Amino acid sequence: MDKKDIIKETVVELLKLMNFEGDVFIDDFDKDNIIVNIQTDQAGFLIGQAGTSLDALQCIARTLVNKKVDESVKFILDINDYRRNKIDILKDLAKDIADQVLSKRVAVTLHPMPAYERRIIHLALVDNSQINTESIGYQSERRIIVRPIK
Repeated sequence: MDKKDIIKETVVELLKLMNFEGDVFIDDFDKDNIIVNIQTDQAGFLIGQAGTSLDALQCIARTLVNKKVDESVKFILDINDYRRNKIDILKDLAKDIADQVLSKRVAVTLHPMPAYERRIIHLALVDNSQINTESIGYQSERRIIVRPIK
């Protein structure tokens, strides 16, 4: 059984144990990420406010999978494309912020965000040679500063 099969089987088992119903799909279109998408009518409960329940569910699922395969397997747990849509929004935000930084020639500080959201912003702007991104702050107050390169 390969990693993707183990991930899918584990997430299906976890949903059953929690008394939730849903279809589990594995998407590895992105070479850096395996995305496990749960399609369900009970998304609100599983996502929680601002994705907090989804974050916890992902942590549990990763722990269970890693115990089965005896190594660290990274994957993103998504529900009804909640995170995929969030990624698209963050990429658009990164482009808008970069345009603003370059047109006004001033640094812009974004609101605090989780590590995976900051990573998306950094990756979206990494190829822009006219700006620099940096994460500052601690824990839940960690945020990104986007600066023009002089």
